[in-house]
Amino acid sequence: MKGSKELEMAIRAAREAGDLLMKYYGRVTVGYKKDGSIVTDADIKSEKVIKSILNREFPDYSFLGEESGMEDRSSEYTWLIDPLDGTTNYCIKNPFFNVSIALAYKEEPILGVVYYPFQDELFYAEKGRGAHLNDEKIEVSKQENMEDSVICFCHALDKETVETMSKIFRRIKLVNNTLRQIGAAALELSYVACGRVEAFLMIKLNPWDVAAGAVIVREARGKVTDFDGNSFNLKARDMLASNGRIHEDLLRLIKP
Repeated sequence: MKGSKELEMAIRAAREAGDLLMKYYGRVTVGYKKDGSIVTDADIKSEKVIKSILNREFPDYSFLGEESGMEDRSSEYTWLIDPLDGTTNYCIKNPFFNVSIALAYKEEPILGVVYYPFQDELFYAEKGRGAHLNDEKIEVSKQENMEDSVICFCHALDKETVETMSKIFRRIKLVNNTLRQIGAAALELSYVACGRVEAFLMIKLNPWDVAAGAVIVREARGKVTDFDGNSFNLKARDMLASNGRIHEDLLRLIKP
């Protein structure tokens, strides 16, 4: 693996956090946030591991973690961390969970690392350098028919978002019978990047949910936009990532 020091340290942090998650797998203490989402002691410990490594090496960079919030150091560079993406899966011993680390320059994600510890799969990318899975280059699938594509989705828990997603789900489901909600956004984006699925969409996202995956998909020759078709950045509140070949068809179903 060749890349920047930032990539090297992000990979180290992701692997150490992933090892910790495996250590606590099946024996966590569960709590609930104000929005009703689950948090565990493993989430918090994982973020501390990542934070200690990245803050030591890059003390001037800002840091946004799902559990600890924003540390604004007036830098143009910001780390965006989801220390345990797929917490519900993790709690019920569904192994589809990951560690997600991204680096953004201003509003654009430029580096992404997603580590899937249960299968020891490391997805990573830097802007302009391609996407990789365990040091092998990856690309999105060549599937051109939406009817034969695998499409994943995710959404926030509030009533308005659920109702919006229900309408979108119905429109897509009428033409595609392999729509899936798997429950770990960064890993689902990585699956788009390596061609295991063709698309992923999310409503009312947080930047740490998708920043790393967005870089990996783009560098794997995929396409990432908001629901209006604008190029994705950290200000977006919804996302469609795809192999590019079915992107416009999906946008028409999302916003008919």
